[in-house]
Amino acid sequence: MELIGVTDHNFSQKTDSRDWFLTHLVEQNKAVATELGREPLYIFPGFEVDVGYHVLCLFEPAKKVSHVWRVNKLLCKLGLDENERFRQGRPMPLRRNNANVSLKELIELVQGEHNGIVIAAHADQNDGILSDPRHIEDYKNQKLLALEVTSNPAAKRILEIVEGRDKAWARSACHPACVMSSDAKSLKQDDNGAPGPNAIGYRHTWLKMSKPSVEALRQAFLDPQSRIQLMGDCPSDSLTHPRITKVEVKSAKFLDDQEITFSESFNCVIGGRGSGKSSLLEYIRFAIGYEDPAVQSDEDDRALQRKRKVLKDSLTVGSQVRVTFEVGNGVSDTLVYQPGRSGGPERWLDGREVADLKTVLRQLQLQFFSQGELSRMTSGSQGQAQVLSLIDAAVGAPLLQLNARERECKARLKALFQSTRDAARVQSELDEAKQEAVELERQLKAREAVQEDSQQNQLALQARRHLTRMQEEDAPIVEAIERVLADLAEAPVALPATANQWPNAAWFETTAAQVGEVRTQLAAAIGQALHDYQQARASFLGAEALEATESAIDAVQVRFREACAERGIREDDIARMQELEEKRQAKLRLVEERQKRLADVQKEASQFPLVLGELHDVWKLQFNARSATATDIQASVASQTVRLTTAYMADEASFRSAWGRLAPPDKRGKLSKRWDDIGEDLFRTWRRRADASAWETIEAARLDSTLFETVLRENLHEPLLAHLDSENVRPIWEDVRISRVSDGIDVQLLREDGSVAGAMSGALSEGQRNTVLLNMMLARGEGPIVIDQPEDELDSSFIYRTLVRDLRAAKTKRQLIVATHNANLPVNADAEQIHALEARDGRGKPRARGGLDRKDVAQAVLDIMEGSEQAFKRRSEKYHF
Repeated sequence: MELIGVTDHNFSQKTDSRDWFLTHLVEQNKAVATELGREPLYIFPGFEVDVGYHVLCLFEPAKKVSHVWRVNKLLCKLGLDENERFRQGRPMPLRRNNANVSLKELIELVQGEHNGIVIAAHADQNDGILSDPRHIEDYKNQKLLALEVTSNPAAKRILEIVEGRDKAWARSACHPACVMSSDAKSLKQDDNGAPGPNAIGYRHTWLKMSKPSVEALRQAFLDPQSRIQLMGDCPSDSLTHPRITKVEVKSAKFLDDQEITFSESFNCVIGGRGSGKSSLLEYIRFAIGYEDPAVQSDEDDRALQRKRKVLKDSLTVGSQVRVTFEVGNGVSDTLVYQPGRSGGPERWLDGREVADLKTVLRQLQLQFFSQGELSRMTSGSQGQAQVLSLIDAAVGAPLLQLNARERECKARLKALFQSTRDAARVQSELDEAKQEAVELERQLKAREAVQEDSQQNQLALQARRHLTRMQEEDAPIVEAIERVLADLAEAPVALPATANQWPNAAWFETTAAQVGEVRTQLAAAIGQALHDYQQARASFLGAEALEATESAIDAVQVRFREACAERGIREDDIARMQELEEKRQAKLRLVEERQKRLADVQKEASQFPLVLGELHDVWKLQFNARSATATDIQASVASQTVRLTTAYMADEASFRSAWGRLAPPDKRGKLSKRWDDIGEDLFRTWRRRADASAWETIEAARLDSTLFETVLRENLHEPLLAHLDSENVRPIWEDVRISRVSDGIDVQLLREDGSVAGAMSGALSEGQRNTVLLNMMLARGEGPIVIDQPEDELDSSFIYRTLVRDLRAAKTKRQLIVATHNANLPVNADAEQIHALEARDGRGKPRARGGLDRKDVAQAVLDIMEGSEQAFKRRSEKYHF
């Protein structure tokens, strides 16, 4: 509790101020606060009076007894001297000059002459203003800014009145604010520590203000949606979004040393030319190290870069920018940026070491837009791409997971494309090896004289090859098992030192020991089994066991050589026959290897349709996530001026870019000349057929030459497929085939009546495109948005009707920091913190800071943004108000 209003009925019937409780409350305020270690209360003195219903009057906070005296004197002036305020203990109604005082008179005196504020007390009760239709005209008094209600939400009848649905009670302009308060007859609390009925705080109101004052109350009553919350916990305590809390600038060329505190909601930096508005925001950009979006190489961007360089150069070696920020739950860090610092980094966190500063700063989720940046982002064909980028960012983690799955599928498909090519290559090698083996066999058969012995010799050689395979085939298996044993021999991951502090720590310790024990047992069992296997195998395939077999094979080969000698076959022919047979056997081994390899690659290649289908499913899920998020964003735009439509992989620009990669290099050929027409035909056909992608429509055309009108008419079916399958183009075609065409996105800007002002894909002006983009940025996300003079890039007709509404909605969910010279933003969007700068002696110096409830801030806004009070009044006269 920081602020109280004391409104006894008719103030008091005592004439001596020492008999007033309020006197002692004001006198003891500081002392009690010091004793409790807290700030003193702000005490609004006042009274409750009867003007046919009860009304509360409050005045500026009382810091000394004379302030309380003034309130008592005012009640006397209203016609209620101390001795006339009560009769038989009952408070008397307010009368002046023997006539009842009207609400109009009371407001003129209290609010007009004595800087107070009038509130209709317990308006929803029998003695309140809403209890009798005779009070309708009083209720319609536009200077009555607030009602006190006793329940939240109020009764249906009360809500219909205060929300303007009851035509008889309807006010021509704004509705009054509602506040809640409680009598201070008790300090009792319930078992949960909550105030009991008629106890202090039983009913209460949260008010947003720079510093408690009657003007702060008036500002809150004028803008209750932004500044008032009935009951509950402190609204600020529920705000955990990332925010910049403070910026300090030291030793800059263009700005005086200053410290700027930011609200967690809406902040405006205002000032005339040369006052340093843009400098201040750019210094934040430099400090955070915010990366610019993709910059085009046009003259505007070069001008921007030159401007930024000048600003960056204005921070010299001795300059320093400190940015204090929170990323949630009240955890605060201060980033120090010191350009040109010798012997160390330019930026660091004050008071703590971090391994990766960028990771910390990314948690702030800052979005930064320099002067003119919105227009650069939406110029040309970039508008829709920026919208899609915003949608993707809003989807967040689910889309990142889908993107990871997409990358995995594409990597697998690239490998499977290679498997398909390998299968064709291996098949060719297999056919070649088979034929070579046949040819060698024909040469051997020509030696008929030793044909039978030769065949026996061939069988002996086959037997020897098989015997060699039997001896060698288990070597990879034994090696793999030995690697497993080596892995098992490594000690398992030990528990960390903090494990004894884990939940159920004893279980972790016991289980870790048990796992280690059974792991050791597993290694012993596997090792013993391997030893037994090797012993048994040695008994089967040892030298003694194989002696008879090898002798038999040798005997066959000896007989073959002897047969050749008996028949007069020269030794070089025998060597030649043996060479031919060895070559034939080598070819037969190659055939076996190629057959096995072919089976493997064919098995791999057979996975291609499944993985390709999985990729197509991921693309569909990506679209569904974007589409659902687009719907949510549309619903989140407070002004309801944006309509988003999405279409699956329907971005023609993205398709044309991919199709262009496949174009024939020869620009003179018929296929090349018709390439764009074929692409348009393909895109239309795909959209009509709804294949998995446009690229699968091409694959379908391999079986149906009539799919594309242009191809059929120009007789280009075979040339097209031959071109895609050519050695140079096929790798590109494989890459394109697994490349996603961007989803189509269009955004329509709606007028207040729901009619369409234009679409991003059609006739939207630059200002309207920027309005669309800014509306969407404000609708989703929770990180701070920093924008330098957005009104320069927006249609003026939309600033008040849409931007102000969207700013008011966004500031309850995220922090906004805006440099502006348009009064609609700080005034009608109700900035919680305004930092006014002025140019003096060639430097930007602070002039005022706070909310509009501070007189110096309101005067600064009036002077800077309206040209002075006189200029504002003259313009209003010109408008015939």
